[in-house]
Amino acid sequence: MTRRITPLVAVATALVLLSAGCSDDIICPEAGPAETAPYISAEVVQNSDGPDESTHAEVVCTADPLPSSLIAFINGRELPPVVPLDGLGLLAVLDDDVVLWQPGTWCLLEVTMEDYGLATAAVVMPAAAAVTAPTEISLGDTLKLVWRSVTDADYYEVSAVLVPDAGALTRGAPGGRDTLALSAATRETFAVFLPGSIVSTGVVSGFVATVAGPFPEGGAVGNVSGDGWGFFSLRYMDPGSAFDVPVSAVP
Repeated sequence: MTRRITPLVAVATALVLLSAGCSDDIICPEAGPAETAPYISAEVVQNSDGPDESTHAEVVCTADPLPSSLIAFINGRELPPVVPLDGLGLLAVLDDDVVLWQPGTWCLLEVTMEDYGLATAAVVMPAAAAVTAPTEISLGDTLKLVWRSVTDADYYEVSAVLVPDAGALTRGAPGGRDTLALSAATRETFAVFLPGSIVSTGVVSGFVATVAGPFPEGGAVGNVSGDGWGFFSLRYMDPGSAFDVPVSAVP
């Protein structure tokens, strides 16, 4: 259940920002107005799950006009050649089956864009969250997840799915199997899902990712600087970040 950027969503967001100009809610780069500075959306997602370690990185660039070429590096590691996204943007993706950057490591993003210049950002990889979840809840209960504050984390993202059991499907529970998503982004060290979010028996399965980077909210100031602007974030998980909570019928 690793969280990843959806490139077309990143591009669509960028196009809105590029067309909106500067306002109290949109922070424009010092290099120039939003109409001319490329927008960069970049993310690293790492999962240290025993034998299934992984690193996934994506860099999306949107500009008008698009750079004629783009080269992206993270800590000197070059991402594979960029590919176009329906003429709306450029995408570079890196996948590896190891954790490349351990918690506490500074991750330096460098994006060189022909016709524009160099955009950079630096963020420290956070440690993982150790999540405490109830062993079981019943329909009508509130689900509360808790964890301790994590070094270098700016906020936390909860991503889970409620998978109905066979009995719930027979009773006509809303949604299809594995389609009932639960999610939250918070600066707190807990997340609460009210009874209305958990509408059938089954299992709530998910994880809490620690995130270093700007919190996703209106008016958020990007951390990419230089000849571009935008957002660079790091996400980290390990086995202690995951949870499985059975949901039983009301006694």
